[in-house]
Amino acid sequence: MTEKNTETYEEKFTRLEAILKKLDNSQTPIDELASDVKEGASLILALNAKLNEVETEVADAFRALEAATAQSPRQVPRAEP
Repeated sequence: MTEKNTETYEEKFTRLEAILKKLDNSQTPIDELASDVKEGASLILALNAKLNEVETEVADAFRALEAATAQSPRQVPRAEP
């Protein structure tokens, strides 16, 4: 099965789970074993790449927030005791 670019992370993860369950339960016919393993490996690579991409985006967003905050710090009023 060819990986689709339009699939969401969750859809790819669900496909991977199904393949792993099939392999774990020995439900994979020997004729499909190689293609299932290859598809699973492809999905793992795609999922890992997406996680790395999102991790970078989140880190960049926090760095931008920290830089903006450092340039114009706002004083948070203290609560009176």
